[in-house]
Amino acid sequence: MTENATIFIPDISGYTDFMSKTELEHSSHIINELLDLLVQSNTTACTLAEVEGDALLFYRKGEPIPLADLTAQCLDMFQNFHTLLKVIERDSICQCGACQTASNLTLKFVIHYGTIKEIKVANFVKASGVDMIVAHRLLKNKIGSNEYILATRAYLDHNNGHAADKLAWQTAFEEYPAVGKIDFQYALLETIKSALPDLPPRETPKLTLSEGALELDIAAPMLTVYRLMTDLGNRKQWANGVIDAEGDKPIDRLGVQHRCFFEDVTAEITPAHSDVRDDQIHYVEFSHIPKMGLKCFADYMLMKRGENLTHAVIKVGMAPGHELPPEAVAAVLQNYQASGESFKAFCESHV
Repeated sequence: MTENATIFIPDISGYTDFMSKTELEHSSHIINELLDLLVQSNTTACTLAEVEGDALLFYRKGEPIPLADLTAQCLDMFQNFHTLLKVIERDSICQCGACQTASNLTLKFVIHYGTIKEIKVANFVKASGVDMIVAHRLLKNKIGSNEYILATRAYLDHNNGHAADKLAWQTAFEEYPAVGKIDFQYALLETIKSALPDLPPRETPKLTLSEGALELDIAAPMLTVYRLMTDLGNRKQWANGVIDAEGDKPIDRLGVQHRCFFEDVTAEITPAHSDVRDDQIHYVEFSHIPKMGLKCFADYMLMKRGENLTHAVIKVGMAPGHELPPEAVAAVLQNYQASGESFKAFCESHV
């Protein structure tokens, strides 16, 4: 039995280059974050039929979704999508290609209305039919942008025949083999994107650094040392006393907490500052051990001394109101000292 339905496809452009030319693990996580966000932004009770790598296929049976409701959902999705990309750009501590180029991803939408047939495959319900093919074909068109809302004539005829809202709509058509001519209107979203506010910068933590410091010369490139230092999930490989570690998210970013488990206590570690330059890197992370009431910072300064030589200076900073007596600071630095040679060997083994 066929039924009428609104077909709605948000599609991420730049996906193929992003996935094929960047680190697969982080690019996959970023795409998943973006797709999850789009699903959470579905406010029109559409059914999610499929996740197609870089696109989501939604549909809602019955009368067409009002244009005002669907364009409002598109704009919410678009703004949420680009706000998350701004967060990734601001908070990324990872220097991999995926984390550094995620802001190049773009988003477009196709809206169509027609007939579908639901078929059951194993435990999944799949929507099929010619109008599903039409909606997918329209993702490939001659519009000179990758960010727009496209609504077909078949959909618009059920919304007074034209797209009447605050967006600047243009009329066009495409012809496809076996499908024929498809009339549509589209609205570019560049002005919406350019109007999005910049995120406020994260504040650089103000801390009082200890007098003593741990200094290491590591026979490894500076970026390698930085990557291994900031990979909090691998702390158990070199940090003194760490039995295991887990994080709130699979990608380490500023403000994302990890927990390092020791025999008697758990340390909550949160990256707080990262400044990566050609010749030096400054990285700060906040540590909180609730059981001990300890709140402090670890301040790492990495300096490039050659292509395969990095000088590292590690100091301890106290959080305001949590200043420790000199003997406690010495004990914390001693713990870092115990980890220093392990970290040096760990880095040099990854060259």
